[in-house]
This record gives sequence, structure tokens and C-alpha cells, in this order.
Amino acid sequence: MSARNLPGDVLAVGRRQFLKLVTLTAAAVALQACGGSSDAPTTSITTDATRFPQSVASGDPKANSVILWTRLGGLDANTDGTLRLQVSQTADFATVLVDKEGLPAAAAHDHCLRVKVVGLQPGTRYFYRFLVKTGTNTQASSRTGRTKTAPDAKANVPVKYAVTSCQDYIGRYYNVWAQVLQAEPDLDFILQIGDYIYETTGDPSYQTIGTSRKVTFTDTAGAIALGSGSNTFYAASSVSNYRDLYKTYRSDPILQRVHEQYPMIGIWDDHEYSDDCWGATATYTNGLIDEYNPPRRDRAEQVYYEFMPIDDPIITSTAALNKDPSTLWPNNVLYRRLRFGQNLETVLLDYRSYRPDHLIPEDAFPGKVVMSAPVLIGVLGQAKYDAVKLSFGPYVDTTTAPWANYLQALVPVLAQGYIQAGFAANLAPTKATADLTGLVSAFVFNQLVTQFNAAVNAGLIPGATALPLIDQTTYDALPRGIAYLHMGKQAFFSELGARYAVVQPTFDLYAQYMQATGQYNQDPLGEIQRQFLGNALASDATFINVISTVSTAPLLWNLSTATNLPADYQTIFKPNVDQWDGFPQGKQALLETLANRPGAFLASGDIHASFVTTHKTPAMAMPVADFTGPAISSGTFNNFVESAIAGLPGLDATQKAAANQALVLGLDQTLQYSAPTDEPIIFADTRAHGIMIFSVTQTQTLIDYLLIDQATVATDLTQNLTALAAQFSKKSFRLNPQTGVVTAI
Repeated sequence: MSARNLPGDVLAVGRRQFLKLVTLTAAAVALQACGGSSDAPTTSITTDATRFPQSVASGDPKANSVILWTRLGGLDANTDGTLRLQVSQTADFATVLVDKEGLPAAAAHDHCLRVKVVGLQPGTRYFYRFLVKTGTNTQASSRTGRTKTAPDAKANVPVKYAVTSCQDYIGRYYNVWAQVLQAEPDLDFILQIGDYIYETTGDPSYQTIGTSRKVTFTDTAGAIALGSGSNTFYAASSVSNYRDLYKTYRSDPILQRVHEQYPMIGIWDDHEYSDDCWGATATYTNGLIDEYNPPRRDRAEQVYYEFMPIDDPIITSTAALNKDPSTLWPNNVLYRRLRFGQNLETVLLDYRSYRPDHLIPEDAFPGKVVMSAPVLIGVLGQAKYDAVKLSFGPYVDTTTAPWANYLQALVPVLAQGYIQAGFAANLAPTKATADLTGLVSAFVFNQLVTQFNAAVNAGLIPGATALPLIDQTTYDALPRGIAYLHMGKQAFFSELGARYAVVQPTFDLYAQYMQATGQYNQDPLGEIQRQFLGNALASDATFINVISTVSTAPLLWNLSTATNLPADYQTIFKPNVDQWDGFPQGKQALLETLANRPGAFLASGDIHASFVTTHKTPAMAMPVADFTGPAISSGTFNNFVESAIAGLPGLDATQKAAANQALVLGLDQTLQYSAPTDEPIIFADTRAHGIMIFSVTQTQTLIDYLLIDQATVATDLTQNLTALAAQFSKKSFRLNPQTGVVTAI
């Protein structure tokens, strides 16, 4: 759905206003009887969750400041509210450092409020609460939140924090968060590195539907309808839609307690806007329609800032300022760095906002040749090309005779295929003409000829005569090149062979060629963010934890010796090129940059699995570790692979069983075995939910993976914490800052 087709009212809020970030300075105030001066009557304060339905949250802790958040409930949608904030070093608020009334909870922002409190002490725990006047001498209070500032940059103190991602709500429970609350009560902060929410109301391809854990939009007219008939579900598009998501997720009592107990540092990935997005472009229809939608992207970002306790770099004074809407996409800057004492700098990178499209478009014509024989000879050299050319495919040039004579017949055949796949009938002939003009796979060419001849023989094309196929002698003599088909693109308008399950040798060769010729820029960060990263790596902290929302783990399915599968499957696949594997040279450049800085390491998520990778190539100064964390609750990587295999074309029951054995039952071992020797995956778990806990000192970083089996996610286990704890296992690793070496412990 394009922006121009959306109802006008869903565009209204984002460009006119943005949530204020109010800044207050801490200064001790002695309160008496919770009411202020001794002459004032006693004020009765009662905790009232209905007035604060999403409770409270804090985030982006610095040595002298922190962001505090709440949302005021119980007001008419068009009525502004005001709140009072109190901050203290004790939970009883005997001495209050901040006591400020009249803070705006504006209707224009769903009564959300962000407050930046400055003038705090480093490395100190604080308690806070929001109050709303309910009577002459009565006030309702939020539950008390607890937060902690960062230690001074020169303080040699240990730092302990969690890294988490992917917390789907629909049909799933936050058992992992409940375990963190009881096992790790004193974490300094949490890094939430993407997919805090999922933008759909129940996508059957990855969400569990039909349970009480569901999301319902109040504004379905402003949403994007997906699926069909009784299987229709919705993706968020309006401001109201995105707000419904955050309010529903934050209605969960366990997630509320997490926010009440720990400051959270957030960065978005894709689902905060749209699954597998790049910039402002969604991918729901795999190219059937243009999904470039900047207004929708801006609305998603507006609501993210409304509901997440995110700092704003433009706030440098004590004034109340508006965030300029012009700083939303494509001008947003959410990437940032935070310092925690002498030993840790965290650097959060934004992978989605500035990246290019996937190298292989979802609407790519499988028969389009993208590397001809002359191109391949130029890249490989004549001798190597001759040695491997049989692994490529023969092709014809439809701008030359005799193949040009076929176009009039074959264009309608291809156009009809596009229409049957759901493409617009008025656009299909133009696309088919463009796709068939030029170098075309001879295999696909013959398929189209066969389809045309079948229609002729059935009498469906009056007056037409059958066309000759490319005969075997001619076929064998044709030049050979790489078409999208040879990189795994088997179907029209599909993510398979585009974002997922691409053939590794041909994909990497094509990526190298496109990068070298300047036709494709493998830089998902963008020039300004790369400069930011370079500056951050100059930090004098012992460790620098670089956050990439997606993994750099080199995931491969090596089926080259799987003789029980069809020949087309006997190769090496990259299962996911939506992550860094889709930018081979770009990933290598990132790793080489990090390798020049001892103590730099990666933490990542998105893939719903646990991986520990130690990258080391001859061009790298030292190893670079990537600790990829599991999902809190979203379907596991193993689940996705199992679903994908069930839908693979061209496999009989026996072959699907063989694929299931290699790629589902033995997935962890397959991935570890397949990884290149210079990038070993030393730990893999594709079945468990969980979280990563990092403990940083001057001499080492310890990483604990807290893991729980995927089967537990559909059941609420939070009422019996002893039984819940027994469900968890732990895998631990040690990272040496000077050598980059990771060891299991």
C-alpha cells in the first residue's frame, strides 16, 4: 500500500507536533507529610495502576542524567493532562531530589511523557514516581520505578547488563523476563536491540493466533490489511495502530516490572516499523506493489519516541523542547553511544534506516541473466571460467535473431504468469517486456516456449503455431552465465532466493561484482554513521560493545554432498541475507574496522537463535567476536526453517524427510559444520528462547546465555518462579580484551 492510498487522518499528527522531552535539574527538596511545607494540609497518595496503565520506565542512563517515562490514563482522547514527578535516592521518598508539578501529558501524544533528569550523581540508584491530582488533598501515584545512572567515565567498576531482542506478545508469554527479574535483580541496565514490538495483529507465518494474548487495532481503517478472507490480519500504519501495539505489549505485568526495575537502552530493528524493511520500504508483497511509504515510517518512529525512554541529543538545556518532525526518517539519528565507567562503551548502530534494498529483488525475474560470460571471464579469468562454467547456465540474447522473433509470443505468457501471481494486469506486459528483453536463461526461455505451445495446442491462441524449443545441440553451445535462477530465485514475487535461501557461491560472486563496479553499495550504515562508528572506536574504554541489531554469524546450509536431494539442492545456501550475510564485502569491512580496536566486540539479535562467532581472516588484525542472542519469545529460527522446508518445491516425502533431518533436527550441527574455518561458530542453539547477560571488568567480559526450551513460550510459567528457574540452562563464555579470543567456560 502506498502512502497516497492511506486515509488522510492517519498522517495528521506526525508532521505537526512531536512529544516534548522535558528536562529537570535534580536538587534536594525536603518534603513533610508528602505535601510540601508544614503549613500545607497532608496529601494522601495512593498507588493507582488505572491512572498509569503502562506503569513507568527509564532509559539512556548517563553519569549525570536519565530519561523517565510514563503515560497517563483515564483521560478523554482530546483532553490534556498534567503530572507531578518525584525522584529520590530512597524508595520511601523521604528526601526528594526532584518534585515538579505541571508536567504535560498531552492528548496529541496519547498522554505520554518523557522527562530528562539531569544533575544526578554517577553510578547511583534512584527511585521515581509520577503523581496526578485526583482531589483537593489526594493524588494517585504510579508504581515506584527504580533506575541507575552510569558510573563516571574514569571509574574502574564492574558493569553488568542484559542484551535482548524479539519479544513477540501474540500467543506468547514473557517467562524469560520473569527469570531475569528473579535471577539478575541488580543489572545496571538492559540493551533492547530491536523488535520490541511486532507490527502485525497475527501473521500466521510467524505468530501464534487464536489465544487470549492478542493485539486488536482500534483503527482498522488506518491499518494495512494482509492475508484474505477469514485469514485476514493487519499491519500497523496509522499512529493509532502503532500506539495500540505499545500499549498492549506494555499491559503485560512482567514487562512492566522489567521497566520498573531497570533502565533500558533501545534501538529499533525492522518490526518497530515493518518486517524486513529497508529505509521506508516494506516487503509484505515481495514486489507485487510499491511499498515505499515515508509517512508510515515517520508515524512508526513518532510512536517509538512516544513510548520508549529515549534521550534526544538536541536537549542540552533545562528548557522543554519539541523534537523537530523533520528529524524523522530519512533524517533520523537513533544511533548513539553511552559510556559506563572505565571499562565499557556501548555503541548502538541503526542497521535499517540507511541500508539499500536486498541485492536480489523479490520481484526479480528468475530468467534474467545478471553476469554474462564476458563479465564472468573478466571477474574470474578465462582459465577459471572454463573450469567452472558448467556450474552456470546457458543463455540467449533476445535482442538478436533468432531469439528476438520469440518475444511477441513469450511476453504475454510471462505477463500472464505475473498476473496469476497477483501482479497488476495493466502493469504486467510492461514488466514482462523489460524482463524478457536482453540476456535470458535458456532453461527459462524453453519453459516459456513450452507454456506457449501448450496454449496453442489447447486452441487458446487462435491462428498461432507452436514454436521450436532450443534444441540440445544449440543449448550446449550457448554461452553460460549467472541468472537470478542460479542464485536460488525460483519463483515470481517471493522472498525465497531474494532475502532467504540464496545459493552462496553465485550470490557472493555477484555481490563482489556489483560492489566492484559500483552498481550496489554494500553499506547498510551510511557514510555519516560509519564516521560515527569510527569516532566511537577511538574511546579509551577497555571494552567497546558494538550493537548490531542483526547478526554477522556466517550462516550456511552445506548440502553439496546431500545426494538424497535433487541436484538443484546439492549446493551451499545462505539461509538469511536480510542480515549481514547479504553484504559480504560490507560485512568484511565492518569486521576489519573492529579488528583494529582491541576490546571491540559485537552483540546482535533478530535471527531468533544463539550463536557465538569468532571472525578472523588474514586481513584482520585480531579476532572479532559476535555474540548473537536468542529471542525473548518470538518463534525460533528452527521453527522458521521447519516451516520453510514444508513448502519447498520439487521434493517428495522422502526428500523432505532428508532435508528435515539435515536442516531441522540437526540444524545446530549443520550451521557449525558449515561455517568457514576462519569464522567458526563455536556455539549454536536455534531452538531456545532466552537472553544474554554481560559482566564487564578491566580484565575480561563474561557472557552468560540464559536459555529455555521453545515449547515453554506458550504457557505462563511466571506464577511458580522456582519451577520456572528449573527450566533454564546456561552457557557461558569469556572474552579477552587484548587477544579477542573467546573461550567456553
